[in-house]
Amino acid sequence: MDCSMTSSILSANYNTILFEFGVILVSSKVLYALLRKVYQPRVFSDLLLGIILAQFRVLSLTNAINLVFGKIGGFVFAPYLFALGVEMDPTTLLDAPTGDSVVAYAGILSTCVLVTLFHMPLMQATSGVVHERSLRSFLGLAAVLANTASPVLTRLTTDLKIAKTAVGRLAVGAGLASDMLTTMLIAVGSMIWRDTGVDGRESNDSPIVQPVLTAAVLVVVIVSAFVSRAMAEWVGSRNPEGRRMRGFDLSLVALAAAALCWLSSALRLNVNMAAFLVGLAFPSEGRVSRLLVSKTNFVLSSFVLPLYVAHVCLSLRQTTDDIEVAGLTRDDGFRAYVMELPFPWWKVFFVTVMGTLGKLTGCAAAGLLRGLGMLEALALGMLLNVKGYFHLYCAQAAFDAGIITDKSFMAIIFMVALNVAVTPMVGMGIASWARRSVQWRLMGLQHHDPSTELRLVVGLHGPQDVPTLSYIMEALRWGGGAGGGGELAVYAVDMVQMTDQTAAAIVKGGGFDGVTVVDEEVSEMRKLIGEALDAYQAECGGGAKVKVRRLLALSSFPDMHSDMCICAEDAMAALVLLPFHKAQRADGSMEPGHHGFRVVNQKVLQLAPCSVGVVVDRGLGGKHAAAVVSGSSSQQSQTQAAAAVVVVFIGGADDREALTLASLMSKHPGVRLTALRVVQNATAQARARARTSLFESKGSRRGGGGGGGMMGAPASSALGQEEAQMQVDDKFFAEFYRKHVAGSKQPGAAVAAIGYLEKHVADGAELVAVLRGMQADYRLFIVGRGRDRSSVLTEGLDEWAECLELGPVGDILASSDFSTTASVLIVQQYDAKKHYKVIDEEFMPL
Repeated sequence: MDCSMTSSILSANYNTILFEFGVILVSSKVLYALLRKVYQPRVFSDLLLGIILAQFRVLSLTNAINLVFGKIGGFVFAPYLFALGVEMDPTTLLDAPTGDSVVAYAGILSTCVLVTLFHMPLMQATSGVVHERSLRSFLGLAAVLANTASPVLTRLTTDLKIAKTAVGRLAVGAGLASDMLTTMLIAVGSMIWRDTGVDGRESNDSPIVQPVLTAAVLVVVIVSAFVSRAMAEWVGSRNPEGRRMRGFDLSLVALAAAALCWLSSALRLNVNMAAFLVGLAFPSEGRVSRLLVSKTNFVLSSFVLPLYVAHVCLSLRQTTDDIEVAGLTRDDGFRAYVMELPFPWWKVFFVTVMGTLGKLTGCAAAGLLRGLGMLEALALGMLLNVKGYFHLYCAQAAFDAGIITDKSFMAIIFMVALNVAVTPMVGMGIASWARRSVQWRLMGLQHHDPSTELRLVVGLHGPQDVPTLSYIMEALRWGGGAGGGGELAVYAVDMVQMTDQTAAAIVKGGGFDGVTVVDEEVSEMRKLIGEALDAYQAECGGGAKVKVRRLLALSSFPDMHSDMCICAEDAMAALVLLPFHKAQRADGSMEPGHHGFRVVNQKVLQLAPCSVGVVVDRGLGGKHAAAVVSGSSSQQSQTQAAAAVVVVFIGGADDREALTLASLMSKHPGVRLTALRVVQNATAQARARARTSLFESKGSRRGGGGGGGMMGAPASSALGQEEAQMQVDDKFFAEFYRKHVAGSKQPGAAVAAIGYLEKHVADGAELVAVLRGMQADYRLFIVGRGRDRSSVLTEGLDEWAECLELGPVGDILASSDFSTTASVLIVQQYDAKKHYKVIDEEFMPL
């Protein structure tokens, strides 16, 4: 009868139900997009939407929605807990406790102690938070309050850019350990009390049945470990690295996991807990596991979980007895909402304080022992207290089992929402605490001490960027000391866009990132980048002279520049190298490129705490790169295969930085450098004098009136700055010429020979003509961006510029109609007026 009624309701209203499902999903995405700007995780937007739907009764068929999820709600969380189990490695429980584990265990222990001390007011049949006084309710409450929502915490640390800090890395590791241990305790409890009814009484099975069923479940879990590893190896052999995984093979693994979960549930174990235990038995490493986690989490976060949270909030209903106690009418009583009753503020407060104090006490104490400051230790405890979807599931399960009352159910939901809303504020506090003032120093190549280690931050869109950037890195390394003895520290940052799919594949990672992405495409890309960097490091003499540290910039494009700038600050880098957002096609033209990467480059150029170089690659990472990187070939063979490089000097701070970079590269025998100085001819000098006279006449006319002399100050100031800049340029280039050009011609000179060209031009058109005449002779053009350059030689060039962030000359060199073989490096010197502060010494020294 019940099944036929359900079928009739669904068949009669399925169009409306699908429409309401669509409304919930779209509203959830829109709300998350808005709240994400204030770093709120997805679970908060889902909860907020569910509370709004429950409070204002926005949807008309809430009964039908609850009917649908009432039938499938018991199975919704099985994929979530399975993916959670796959991310975890239970063998770590057998190893010696690490720092992460100690923090997690301390938080769990302190929470359990607080629950024990205050269990009397918590467990009252009518007024308490828990409806029954039993061992299972006591242990369940302690485990749930001690649990950390590790998926929410991992995503939160990524969004807040704190995953690379000491507190962030410790929080991610401890959160995963806490989540694993407490969820395992809940799963074990579900095996022990698998047949406990709503009234709290045990089943009538014989005493031997429970141990037999528990042993059978453990056997299934052990079998799952062998089956899953065998299937992973079999699928891996059918789908080698570099090939896309066959959907049929992945479906077989998922079906096998579902069958194992069903077998455990057939032994009267809760299907969700069975899924978690089977997930724990699966190998946490490997391509198959990564794909299962990423695909499952993507589907859950995009479609299933928003609907499930809406169902949980819409199921906040009162029984008839409670409605009468509240003084409400009995008419249609089962449709009354919990929110129509007096709100249980004290329960929300009590549960929130209980969980928070428990985490703060234990985790903060462990953090202090780990060497954290008091504020950082307290922030660590607050981060590990974050709640999520699993807590909503536990509240729903406890309510259905009669362990908690409906008021307590509502109180827990609001407690989770409040907890999740506050935690990002703690993360932002960590980000500010991690940044402390140190003695400021100039960051750039012009002010770099050649006897010290040269540090670079290199952004990578993919493995195709490694050869060209390796060419530049290796050439710069030779400028670190006499005879190529300089040391180079490279922070290679994989720039990965944050999408719903990559967000669903974020898990705890090793090293300084704290998190990583297990999405197949991202993992394959990072693997290829790693292999190319390892090959470069091996060819240039291993880690003695070149140290490469891999980092991950996982952000949306509007925020990715923050990752790059933070990496440059932490590393005290002298230069950030970024690939151009356009790539060369097979016919030699430049493709439009990805606008998101262009936004990143623009913001890094604006906000970077050091000098920046943008690389336009036109095949520089070919045989010339191999000749430069290879350290085994003779100097003669390197010289014969040397790449011709030209640095263009017009004037300004950026051109001075470009000239410094070129002089460092010139020390490598595989680089043949030519310095091109562009100077004004007689026509250009006349135009410059006319422009100066015009400014002076405007200034004198404006200053002619009494007291109006100050109006002429901007013009005279600009002229004075231009003259001072020209003097600095002349002095700097004269020193460069004396040391590198004239000095290299002396007998027995220790410096590399540098060619010198001087071109006299009248305007921008002649400058472009000069550059076009040289495009076939050089493999790399190095030019300054020219932000502060005020020269008649570049006037008007930016009017037709397509990429203004490259500067007028850089835009011409990067255009499709300039060259098909000459790569370009556009350099911007760090602006000393931007006073940045270096942070977090844990990133250095390398």
